[in-house]
Amino acid sequence: MVNIKTIFKYAFKDLKTQKVRTILGTIGILISVGLLALVLFLADSISMGFVDYLSIDAGDQDLVITVRHYNGEPSNRSSFFAYNPIIDEIRTTTSEVQYFIPRMEVQGDVNISEGFGTRDLTDFQERALISGINFSLESQIGFGTFLKPDENEDLGLEALTSYNCAIYYGFNDEIKYKENETIQINFIIRHGDEVYRPTKNFTIQYIFDYNLKWPANYRNKNLICVNIETLYEIFSDEVGESVEGTCYKLISLFRDTGNLYDIRDVSGSEERVVAIASSIQLAIGLEEYNIELPKLEILSFSEILSMIFTIAIVFVSIIAMLISGILINGILKTSVEERIREFGIFRTLGAHKYYNLAIVILQGFLLCNFGTISGIVLALVGTRFLIIPFANSILLSNIAILGGATLSFNFTFFSILLAYLIGISVGFVVSISPAVKVMRLQIIESIHPYRHEDTLYKLQKKSSVNMKLIITGIILALNGGFIYLIIPRILISADLSLMAGTMIIVLMIFLIGVTLAGIGLMPIVLKFIIGIFRPIARRLKQVVRIFVYRYQRRNTSTIIIFALSFSFVIFTSILLEDLSSTVQTGVYLNYGSDLLIESNGWEEDEGFSGGMFGGGGGFGGFSTSINLQNSDNQINPDKIFTTDFEEELLTFNGIERISSVLIRPYQLNQLYSQEEKEFMVEIGDYAGLSTQEISLIGIDERYHYTVDNKYLELTRGDMNTAFQTIQDENKMYCVISESIAIQSNFDLGDKVRIVIHRGEEIERFIFTVVGMASSIPGFSQEFTGSASTAGNGGVLVSHENYLNIMEIPEPTWVDRFFIRLREDYLGLSGSLEESIDSSYKEIYNYDINNLAETVERQEASFSIMDTFFMLILAATVVICLFGLLSSSYSSIIERKKEIGIIRTLGLKGKEINRLFILEALIIMLSSGTVGVLVGWATGWLFGSSLSLLSNIPYQFYFPWTSVITIYSISALFIYFGMKMLLRKARKKKIVEIYRETM
Repeated sequence: MVNIKTIFKYAFKDLKTQKVRTILGTIGILISVGLLALVLFLADSISMGFVDYLSIDAGDQDLVITVRHYNGEPSNRSSFFAYNPIIDEIRTTTSEVQYFIPRMEVQGDVNISEGFGTRDLTDFQERALISGINFSLESQIGFGTFLKPDENEDLGLEALTSYNCAIYYGFNDEIKYKENETIQINFIIRHGDEVYRPTKNFTIQYIFDYNLKWPANYRNKNLICVNIETLYEIFSDEVGESVEGTCYKLISLFRDTGNLYDIRDVSGSEERVVAIASSIQLAIGLEEYNIELPKLEILSFSEILSMIFTIAIVFVSIIAMLISGILINGILKTSVEERIREFGIFRTLGAHKYYNLAIVILQGFLLCNFGTISGIVLALVGTRFLIIPFANSILLSNIAILGGATLSFNFTFFSILLAYLIGISVGFVVSISPAVKVMRLQIIESIHPYRHEDTLYKLQKKSSVNMKLIITGIILALNGGFIYLIIPRILISADLSLMAGTMIIVLMIFLIGVTLAGIGLMPIVLKFIIGIFRPIARRLKQVVRIFVYRYQRRNTSTIIIFALSFSFVIFTSILLEDLSSTVQTGVYLNYGSDLLIESNGWEEDEGFSGGMFGGGGGFGGFSTSINLQNSDNQINPDKIFTTDFEEELLTFNGIERISSVLIRPYQLNQLYSQEEKEFMVEIGDYAGLSTQEISLIGIDERYHYTVDNKYLELTRGDMNTAFQTIQDENKMYCVISESIAIQSNFDLGDKVRIVIHRGEEIERFIFTVVGMASSIPGFSQEFTGSASTAGNGGVLVSHENYLNIMEIPEPTWVDRFFIRLREDYLGLSGSLEESIDSSYKEIYNYDINNLAETVERQEASFSIMDTFFMLILAATVVICLFGLLSSSYSSIIERKKEIGIIRTLGLKGKEINRLFILEALIIMLSSGTVGVLVGWATGWLFGSSLSLLSNIPYQFYFPWTSVITIYSISALFIYFGMKMLLRKARKKKIVEIYRETM
């Protein structure tokens, strides 16, 4: 039996002898496994802390009940309701709700002060949200706290007396009041079909900040807080009867939120919460009340967060295993080459061949063990004391949508175990190859005095089967099996994290394969790079060239990890930029202008097909809502705005221009559903031989000047001329989608037949095509360049022609308004949105989409991803540099005799430095260039494919900043690292070098 103690002794002896190489290898593994552990610990921290973020962003509100206005309701039905009967009904239905909190909310106007040091007022007013709360109830159950502004300390606000108020400090910075001053509030109270406008004076008792008292988005709502009893008094005086016991919204808190919300089980969380909400909705009425689930809506974003971390974990795991494996393999191969005679002597003295096998495997295990344990410990310390504080103070604090949420450090033992097993298993696997070759070593060859190092790696296995053919067949079979067996199952599962993980694995495998294929170009690249350095080192050029080519085999592992790392860096930079650009372009195409106001409550067009990056605007824009109301209700025409609403919108400060889009045919179907009148529009050639259904869109003459023309692309026709021409009142012109033109083979100037179906009436009109568009802002799904979307293709006509051919009365209903803001109001779009909501939210059914806020969310999401992945990739480059230094150190030891010879021939110490530094730089630049080319080509292929998939124009991008950064870091690291490694060889006497190598 092999002596375990002896094996450990010799394994430790070799690692101890080659201290520098051992340290370099350990540091490389430490960084690699440390990165993996860091990502796992971050995932644990975010998963466990996400419920806290839900509470902060949602104001700790699980379920909110408000009045729902429906068609056929009494005209005097109020938005305020008696809450005690609702509470009693819910308590008899479910025991999952622990607390009920009534809130009153009304609007009011306040004058802006001249300044904090004066009581003079300006003529300008700001619309405020006055929130009435029950102080005693909320203090009793501990619902939220009032804080001192800019200090995380309790304000001590336990109650407000009658006609005293507290103002949110963010709003107070705009209106400029001080505590104990008097503020006049001009209330706007909508009660049924009546509007009351009392004016009352309040004393400002506190300026406050808050935590968990209101949702995070209330920080933008010009918040003023008063006692709910004060609002009851004002309200009762106006109405003439007591309104106590009523509220605008009823907040409900669940009993056991820890078991309801789980970021790692989003679908299960949705099922549990929706089940509770469904029972409550059925109990209180389907038509009369709305139910919102604030925490659940935010939890939906966690699915994207989970996907991001799945990608990150898979990405880092592959990089960690690949690079650390190649690094360890290179170190062990070098060690085996240097000790091959020693292994032969062991065999000559009677040691079994498994003895040598055990020594090499144990060396790999020990090396991985040291690096893995150190990496996990470093990741624990770094995540807790560096990464989490950095994320809280630098990243999260600058992202408004997170509402001031912070991360707390958490980890699971599974994460530690997973990181450890990956680190150890990689070391064990990559140790097998050199260990098996040592085990099969011929004794005579190993102890031969003139043995060449390559001998060990020229052994060939004799076999009766064609292994290459079998391996090729298995690879082809696996590819086919993956496409036909695995992909369909993944698509059917609809698991976003699984899809993302699979996609990134396939991308990484493809990238690795292309990189390895690209290494075949190394001789050409090496020749080119050597030629670049020729003017710098004329005296050393021949020696450098000989050294680079002679020791190219030893540098193979270094070349591979450099090429892979550089390709990962470039590919990831391009990938993130393409994703960010595609998502943001999708937002611009969906919204079209600074503000987009859309009428809501419609059932989507059956022909509508959402895009991959459309709708909510990509990352950060996902939401989950519950809709238990009867979908068969008729749309209330009184709740849909008409073209007259445009004049009302223009009264708001900051609006530069407005363009309206008339109600669409599928919406007319829903309006006239009781009359069983169906509207449909088709387009065909002049002869009427072929037709297809389309989406007819009526735009006004201001549309072209309101939307962002940067995203307006006409494939045929002039943009300015086309939009001016279709507004001609005497003729019928149109702009059609490029998808329709491709499908029906239309060309510019063609006459097309548009068929209008109005119930049983059918009428045909001849239009002239004056433009074909592949991209129209605000109509991203209707205007594309793909024939596959022709079934829902859009056709633009003027308002007048639309009204004439559809035969609908004026002023007619409007589908959406595009609003362009003045330059000086772009930063105040949120306030304008709140002002519009406060004036019209209870009158019309609509949604406002804020372009600036949505783009900010996208930028915030991708800035975190970009920072995260760039830090990871920068660390992989550092790992590669340690691998290069390790390989160079082994080369220096092996070439001591050559160093002595060239020093004898007259080279000085500085020139020795220059020789090895140039060699290392050439290797780094050559392999890095191959990686850059492969990463760029793969990124370009991915970006162009993504563009085709999303129907969004592709914008070429090359990450010059990333390239320059990684080349600069690598060059500096090599320069100082090689100078340190050559310190002894440069200073050692020539006689001593010859004595050691003879």
